[in-house]
Amino acid sequence: MNIQRLQHKPDSNDCGTTLNSEHASKKHYKRLIKNIALGFGIATSITLSNISLAEIQWKNVTDERLVNANNSGDWLIYGRTYDSNRFSPLKQITTRNIKKLKPVFVESLGTLEGQQVTPSINNGIMIVSVSGEYVDAIDATSGKRLWRYSVKVPANITQYGCCGKVNKGVALYGDKVFVGTLDARMIALDAKTGKEVWAKKLADYKLGYSITMAPMALKGKVLVGLAGGEFGAVGHILALDTETGETIWDEKTVPSEGEEGYDTWGNDSAKYGGGASWNTSSYDPELNLVYWGTGNPAPWNADQRPGDNLYTNSMLALDADTGKRKWYFQFVPHDAWDWDAMNEAVLVDLKIKGKKVKALLHGNKNGHFYALDRRTGKFLQSAPMVNVDWGTVNQKTGEMIVKPGSRPELNQYANVCPSFFGGKNWAPMSYNPNNGIAYIPTMEMCMQMKHEETSYVKGTMYLGASAEMTSHGYGNLVAFDVEKNKILWKWKNQSPLQSSSALATAGGVVFVGTFEGNLVAISQKTGKELWKFKTGSAIIGAPISYSVKGKQYIAVVSGYGGAFPLWAGKGVPTHLKSVNKGASLTVFAVK
Repeated sequence: MNIQRLQHKPDSNDCGTTLNSEHASKKHYKRLIKNIALGFGIATSITLSNISLAEIQWKNVTDERLVNANNSGDWLIYGRTYDSNRFSPLKQITTRNIKKLKPVFVESLGTLEGQQVTPSINNGIMIVSVSGEYVDAIDATSGKRLWRYSVKVPANITQYGCCGKVNKGVALYGDKVFVGTLDARMIALDAKTGKEVWAKKLADYKLGYSITMAPMALKGKVLVGLAGGEFGAVGHILALDTETGETIWDEKTVPSEGEEGYDTWGNDSAKYGGGASWNTSSYDPELNLVYWGTGNPAPWNADQRPGDNLYTNSMLALDADTGKRKWYFQFVPHDAWDWDAMNEAVLVDLKIKGKKVKALLHGNKNGHFYALDRRTGKFLQSAPMVNVDWGTVNQKTGEMIVKPGSRPELNQYANVCPSFFGGKNWAPMSYNPNNGIAYIPTMEMCMQMKHEETSYVKGTMYLGASAEMTSHGYGNLVAFDVEKNKILWKWKNQSPLQSSSALATAGGVVFVGTFEGNLVAISQKTGKELWKFKTGSAIIGAPISYSVKGKQYIAVVSGYGGAFPLWAGKGVPTHLKSVNKGASLTVFAVK
């Protein structure tokens, strides 16, 4: 696999700055050009607009505001709330007036890299991590950039990552913005100026470690997981002090010799066992638990790591203060398909089989939609959300029952649905607590896979498998009744919804983005398409909704890239080859 780094030459418009000879002296002109060059070459911060944060006013992000985020018009947390439901209680935009939804502004973000970001909103200020390259502060009503922080990473960084220059978002806490980098550092920025406050190296990127996820902030800590499982990098989840960056706790996802679970790794395979924790967690303040999905074991060749391979492909519940594991549930023991469990945990209170339960919802790559008891990790129920042909899930234990011939073997192909991209990938679902329905972006795509002998080499892919999609895929946005454990309707898209996150609102609308570049609005009740808008590139990030001065907005970032075009092969529909690259931010409101 070759991942090519696209080069982009900046001009003055990339920085949101115009050069006015009538008002700019030669000294100012030279200083401005120097700042632009610095902004694209080294880590720095530039103020780019006549509007200051003092005028808009950064409002410190407190624990109280985070715990009560559901009652706010802001979008303070990656999943909007600690329970990660991505549901907006705003209801100005409805099924009746959705056709009046128009762009308020469109802003170029000045890069050709893929954009997986969920923007954050605090008191009218939008924070956008632009791939792994920049962090922007933007006036959320006008699009004017307030400052830009440019991230310096090594020139060879993309050879140590799986999926290009991508980043899913930031964390907000106090007067700081926190962002992870592709060379496995955590950086704290002053939210008012964009200036760097501290930066901490968490791991060696030359071992394959990186950070692509949005961190989570709580109780004076910023929590982050490391990516790198395809390189044999062992997963770590860390909590850092928000003021100093010092490590408070560090929990490995794969056991070392002598630790519980090590006996589930034959051939001493845990040493390079993967299990990366590369997606954002959820948090229950009442139980003081954070919930984190873990990735696939390494290598993909399961014969080289006999046993269940704990704690990969699992949901972990960790004590937020200490990082100690309270429980785990392994969805896919001894994974042979690359069916990670890093997808989000959505925390809901509901009735299952007549009993009130503090539940955790999870759409797994194996194609099943799970409900667990989030207090204990006990399996409650599951059902397929896509075409599943590998077998079934035991409805008493949650154990996978795999049909003969559905498991890839050494030098022996298995044909199986879903593919290694999963029935659902990392793109988050949205759960509406008012109707008990989850809206899930899914993929219908099958593969043939076989395993091959491989050996660990520092800083290179550690796979041991050969796989190909059997045909191009397509996607469905699935409406799933959680209590009844069944699908209500499907909205079909001509390409997979591999990284197109969902957003449900109190106005009865659910939004989803597509590889074709469309932001689509669908009726939550019927699944009928109500509205769509073609943006400049593919949407592989997440739409959000927020309000400023009582007005509701919808925002989405476009920009084709990420894993799908690099890894899907025949699974990429032919028409996507004409999709343009280029990152932009589009904000909508009813006019």
